[in-house]
Amino acid sequence: MARITCRTPSTGKALRVTRANVPTSFTSLIDAPDFSVPDTSVKFAERDPTDDGRAIRPGEIFFLSPLAAYNKDAANTRWIEVRLVSEDGVTIEFARAEVPANDTAYIPLQGRSLFKRDPNAALGDRVEIRAEADNTFDVWSAVEEKLSNEHIGVV
Repeated sequence: MARITCRTPSTGKALRVTRANVPTSFTSLIDAPDFSVPDTSVKFAERDPTDDGRAIRPGEIFFLSPLAAYNKDAANTRWIEVRLVSEDGVTIEFARAEVPANDTAYIPLQGRSLFKRDPNAALGDRVEIRAEADNTFDVWSAVEEKLSNEHIGVV
């Protein structure tokens, strides 16, 4: 989700974030985009490398709900891990939850924002997940994808 090309970014687009059968290696669940927007007056310095008439604007993912992680294993307690990786590569181990068989854990991501401010970065901030055993967890959450609120014209 590195770049979204549009005429005008919405003030927020609600998205479902789901992953069935979480693997045992860290896998990206969601990452912040940036936006390519029309800018023929060259108001913004960061330009879209594929179209000089467009600017690149920072994007944001805002978590509206916790991340629900359901342990599908009917017999064993299993763990799931969640980490945050910033667009400059800093990794923060966020949570490791032990979830009883056939139960759900809620990882408190609501209210957290992921950003993509560097137009040259391949990825923005992201959430990665992994499970103790393959195919034992399904996860879901709700987020809002939007243009990041940034100061414009401040000197």
